[in-house]
Amino acid sequence: MNEEVKKCLYCQGKNKATDSHCQHCGMALPVKHPHSKRSKIKFFVKVFWAIVIFCVIMIFYLPR
Repeated sequence: MNEEVKKCLYCQGKNKATDSHCQHCGMALPVKHPHSKRSKIKFFVKVFWAIVIFCVIMIFYLPR
């Protein structure tokens, strides 16, 4: 019986995944955790491609 849990960002209490507010402190629970691995990977991919594009532009722009 492995239930999914959400961790409260304020008090770090564990709550059911279906709860909208923390059972311990009453704060609203986030829909998704702001520091999730997926959001970090998305940010990394965007920064990586921005650096790649910048480097390619500099290769053609800078004098030889």
